[in-house]
Amino acid sequence: MRDKPSVKGYAELMPGTDETLPEPAPVPEYSEDGVDLSLIRWTLSLTPEERLKFLDDRIADILTLRALNAIE
Repeated sequence: MRDKPSVKGYAELMPGTDETLPEPAPVPEYSEDGVDLSLIRWTLSLTPEERLKFLDDRIADILTLRALNAIE
């Protein structure tokens, strides 16, 4: 039985690649104009179904608050 040939990745093919990679830049929490980038990253980490569920829950919360404030 023949051995399966190994497939090398880019880092293995290029000598010294592991040592010359720069450290990744820190990820900012806010943009220069004050936008919360961590919230955007969190939202993008959700699946489309999870995003819709989150929005549906917020809509339900808003409708509940409106109903409670309408009572006099």
